[in-house]
Amino acid sequence: MTPLELIHVVLDGHIILVAEFRGGKLETVGYVDKKTGEAINRLLLSFAVERQGRGLVAYILLQRYFPATASPEETEIKLEKGCLYAFPLDAIETRRGILVGRLAAAQPVMIDREGPLGPPPAPAGGRPAA
Repeated sequence: MTPLELIHVVLDGHIILVAEFRGGKLETVGYVDKKTGEAINRLLLSFAVERQGRGLVAYILLQRYFPATASPEETEIKLEKGCLYAFPLDAIETRRGILVGRLAAAQPVMIDREGPLGPPPAPAGGRPAA
């Protein structure tokens, strides 16, 4: 996906987080339903990503839940560490001081940094770049 294509997705109203993939894991989590007393297990896919903006680096945890019966192909981590990706999100919040995002059903897309975007932004000092 080029930066120009990414801008159109954002303008359509989707929440997109552009960040560098740092790692991921798949684990089984469970809880007991208080009404039925039944133990419920689910698979939790977690990504650690790093986003740089305004001179600060933010570490963000992205999560997606799957039913315990999900296939391995559905939950496989196919991302390259250190590459920039566009992560589609359903929601983002702060939990205990950490930014946590809920991944949408769509797969993350690698960003092509060489794609057309237009002129570079003006530097913070005021004069536009020549």
